[in-house]
Amino acid sequence: MEEGVFLHPAVAGPLTEHFIEARLHVDYPRNMERELEMTGSNSQPLFLVVDPASEEVLGRHDGPSLISDEPFIQFLDDAWAKREPGDAP
Repeated sequence: MEEGVFLHPAVAGPLTEHFIEARLHVDYPRNMERELEMTGSNSQPLFLVVDPASEEVLGRHDGPSLISDEPFIQFLDDAWAKREPGDAP
């Protein structure tokens, strides 16, 4: 997805304007356990939008968007809409 979907202007724009990236590399057993604890899943890829103040999960997208960028764009839009007005990215 990094070489395809993330570079699409409709995805790259919101990602850089509204979100701060944090990654959990699950090729380490400890991180796999953390992902399972946080999400109840070990699906790959798995994307979460988390409110930094409340730690509330505002959005979740499981699996790649290989056929169309639209599901991932909708995921970002929906998560952004759930944030508290005035919250900084």
